[in-house]
Amino acid sequence: MQIETRSLKLEDYDELVEVMKLAYPKMSEYVWAKKSIAKLTKIFPQGQICIIVDGKLAAVALSIIVNYEDFGDDHTYSDITGNYTFNTHSSTGNVLYGIEVFVDPQYRELRLGRRLYDARKELCELLNLKSIVLGGRIPNYHEYSHELSARDYIRKVRDKEIYDPVLSFQLSNNFLPIKVLKKYLPEDESSRENAVLLQWNNIYYSKKPNTMQDSIIRIGLVQWQMRQFKDIDAFYEQVEFFVDVMGDYKSDFVLFPELFNTPLLAPFNNLSGRDSMIKLAKMTESIKNKISEL
Repeated sequence: MQIETRSLKLEDYDELVEVMKLAYPKMSEYVWAKKSIAKLTKIFPQGQICIIVDGKLAAVALSIIVNYEDFGDDHTYSDITGNYTFNTHSSTGNVLYGIEVFVDPQYRELRLGRRLYDARKELCELLNLKSIVLGGRIPNYHEYSHELSARDYIRKVRDKEIYDPVLSFQLSNNFLPIKVLKKYLPEDESSRENAVLLQWNNIYYSKKPNTMQDSIIRIGLVQWQMRQFKDIDAFYEQVEFFVDVMGDYKSDFVLFPELFNTPLLAPFNNLSGRDSMIKLAKMTESIKNKISEL
């Protein structure tokens, strides 16, 4: 049997969906969208880890880096992922935040979950991040929720009076429970929408003061040459080019010129100036949503 741990690729997506449905049979409708995996593998390829067993995808772990002070201990899954846009990811952040782990049930005896967590810990140390933080599900809690509070349930799992497949695993990997997160993941009915905020501290972490990074906000100013686009996708490609360039320069914000979307008026040349501007205005929401994903 050959077991390989490597970075996840977008080409793995179809297998990822298949394995995720097997791992979460009661939540199979909530599989990751392909555009989400594309975004994660683009902005933080090191943080997306998978295990291949005999040439087949068997386990996956997804993560981002965040400035934890921006969120604190009270947050939801939607908060930490930027409502699944991952615009909360920061290459200059201080915490590796785990947003997903799942293993094909047929391979669970191979302890692939532990391999994924070991890989995460190595990455945390390599990047000199302060800790790994995650909101851990408690999928067996629904069996006890009528008699135990989430707090009492966690205590009993910690004391090994109750077994929970997720929390027991996290505790065995030296993650410390910090607090209960209410309404963390609304679709997680088994956990009664609760999660346990868990943390693993990197004992090798060394804070390196960087006054420029800590105190200066960089704004990237784009000089946009007006040109005709054959379609809106060409417009988005041009926007993405400048966003990527500013990202390389560690910019916190990108400022485009006023009315930079004016070339999109071209298809409406047959309309009056007023009507063409109304048409363009109706595109604002979709343009805003698309750009926020970059």
